[in-house]
Amino acid sequence: MAHFQDIQLLRTTYLRGPSIWTYRPVLEVWLDLGVLEDYPSNLLPGFNERLTAWLPGLVEHHCGVGHRGGFLERLQEGTWCGHVLEHTIIELLNLAGMSAEFGQTRSVRQRGVYRMVFRCPEELVAKVALQQGHALIMAAINDQPFDVPTAVAAIEQAIEARYLGPSTASIVDAAAQRRIPFIRLNDGNLVQLGYGAAQRRIWSTETDKTSAIGLGISEDKDLAKQLLKAAGVSVPEWELVGSADEAWDEAQDIGLPVTVKPYNSNKGEGVGINLTTEAQVRSAYAAARAVTRHVMVERHIPGTVHRLLVVGGKLVAASRGEYPQGSANPRAAMATVDCTAQVHADTAYLAALAAKVVGLDIAGVDLVCQHIDQPLAGQGGAILEVNGGPGLLMHLRPSQGVPQPVGEAIVQHLFPAADSAQPDQDGLAARIPVVGIVGTQHNAWIARMTGWLLQLAGKRTGVACSQGSYLNGRLTQAGDHTRWQAAHRLLVNRLAEAAVVQTTARSILEEGLAYDRCQVGLVTDWGGWEGLADHDVHEAGDLRRVLRTQIDVVLSQGMGVLNADDDAVAELASLCDGQVLLYSEQAHNPHLAAHREQGGRAVVVQQGEVILAQGRSERRLGSLSALSPAAAKVPTPSALLAAVACAWALDISPELLAAGLKTFVIE
Repeated sequence: MAHFQDIQLLRTTYLRGPSIWTYRPVLEVWLDLGVLEDYPSNLLPGFNERLTAWLPGLVEHHCGVGHRGGFLERLQEGTWCGHVLEHTIIELLNLAGMSAEFGQTRSVRQRGVYRMVFRCPEELVAKVALQQGHALIMAAINDQPFDVPTAVAAIEQAIEARYLGPSTASIVDAAAQRRIPFIRLNDGNLVQLGYGAAQRRIWSTETDKTSAIGLGISEDKDLAKQLLKAAGVSVPEWELVGSADEAWDEAQDIGLPVTVKPYNSNKGEGVGINLTTEAQVRSAYAAARAVTRHVMVERHIPGTVHRLLVVGGKLVAASRGEYPQGSANPRAAMATVDCTAQVHADTAYLAALAAKVVGLDIAGVDLVCQHIDQPLAGQGGAILEVNGGPGLLMHLRPSQGVPQPVGEAIVQHLFPAADSAQPDQDGLAARIPVVGIVGTQHNAWIARMTGWLLQLAGKRTGVACSQGSYLNGRLTQAGDHTRWQAAHRLLVNRLAEAAVVQTTARSILEEGLAYDRCQVGLVTDWGGWEGLADHDVHEAGDLRRVLRTQIDVVLSQGMGVLNADDDAVAELASLCDGQVLLYSEQAHNPHLAAHREQGGRAVVVQQGEVILAQGRSERRLGSLSALSPAAAKVPTPSALLAAVACAWALDISPELLAAGLKTFVIE
């Protein structure tokens, strides 16, 4: 059997946001098959058999055929190795526990060269999957051994190193269901939900609403019990002790059995329960003392320990823990049983009260009782402690019972839906107005003018453009800021109440957009394709799949703004999920006329006057000369119309619009 040289990986690019491929992050790889271009899968002896033996799950890949086993049919018919590599990587990711359903492979003009992409939310994981998939397919081609479990383990290790913890992930997933954007702020579990001034931050189950004082109180078990007792919440009798002798003395005074624990214990570390002998108490004291300086002895309350999750003053989940009696670590080998539906209303109230007394917006309230469906008072139950930053795993994956939507509850707490009957499906509560601009004609001027008009409308506005980055008109960084990183800095800035982002076709091809959606998307022209041959853009028509990205991301409540004087640009209107606003220097532009006939909005010049039109209705804004800023020369009438159109799409009033145009100053 002939030995084939490795498929060459010519270029690897991680696209962090919406791109020509999809809305989500993908890894794009340029492949050179070499001589394998002449050997589709059906011409490689034993290849299909080896591949499917190693990866039997490939039978679930529908591919373009549209049904189970579709990809296997393509293998038998003969498909090229770039396409096979795509599915191999996706299956390895699936085996590693990460659902990866999207991939595409397209040929370019150079023979044997393909662009292959697959979806993966973490760049490191994507690159490890590519490495392992590449090695696997070459082993299958050349009839060499390959250790699939080891490859999967390598990907799992990368996932473990990079992926969010289960609590944070459940909140992020719930946010994604409402189309709330998220940005990971570090390598751990610090995540931003939303953009700019509308954002909220979470760190696992701590939020930017979580009181630092409340967290401190929850960690000080002695102080927390004092406050709870003062508020009338039932808590076990307790005392702080400074030695094993004191611990035993207090245990006798309180009455056996007792619990011994650190006064600032976390997740059951150093806790001993149901202690009945001197030896047990002394041993438990030593274990607790190893954790903290101060040790607490409290009365043991018979019954079962329950964890009640309180979010925003409401009980959202409850779990019963089945702890081994007498264990030094009560959470060892813990089994959890969901009991949310069984919690008595009085007990739910006390849990919410306890969280409020301590001062936590999200709290795990531990209590012990015999029957969770009965009030605590009648059965001698008590609240043991209130925990800040509680883990959600017991509620997400209980050993028994129904998983609870705790992530959704936390997202609702952070971003309350104004109308439960009509939920916020586009994550508007977490968004600031974002204006995306792409093209080559005076776009920096348009961006800055739009930012100025937003600023006059009362929005502290960030602008990232080819002239620099600005916040509220003040230059923060000079230089070309049309790349992903500049826009990203605006979106994480908590001061920004609106953002205007200029981008380029090259940036879309090499990085993707920094935002998932925008309120206004502007395409000014069809230029610039001549310099993109390295991205397989060889003629003007190839630019469509690039520039449409800007219109594809317009929110359903947003607006696409298009230059009707450029036929190719105007034809993008059909791709917009939101409304469309056209602008033109020609009063009789056919695209504009047809658009107005359907009731659409337009900005047009008629006899030297700028007109705001909707359907047949018209409003004169002013003459071109009168609207031109005295201190900032208008590069072209088209640029001014584009800025007017963006501002009108943002519902800036005509009066403010006209005044803002005249007073714009550019340095």
